[in-house]
Amino acid sequence: MNRHRDESVAFSAVGMRMAADALSLGLSTAYKRARSGEFPCPLRKVGRRYVVQLTDLMRALGIQDVHVHYDDFEAGARIARGRSDTWC
Repeated sequence: MNRHRDESVAFSAVGMRMAADALSLGLSTAYKRARSGEFPCPLRKVGRRYVVQLTDLMRALGIQDVHVHYDDFEAGARIARGRSDTWC
């Protein structure tokens, strides 16, 4: 499936699964750390979901504030999980 996104739109937050993947954490470990206050970056709770600001996640990963496209971030998370499959 080909995803088209307006590259001028800033995606400012990601969900727990994507944040955990980027930080090389298992999802269960990420939720445990979130509940205990030991998650590597600040979290917000939106309803029942945890949300991580993209800039906070980037700082936790040691990435300076740069312009990152959501698709690039998503592809990086797949590579970190050991999956290099791409969309066509």
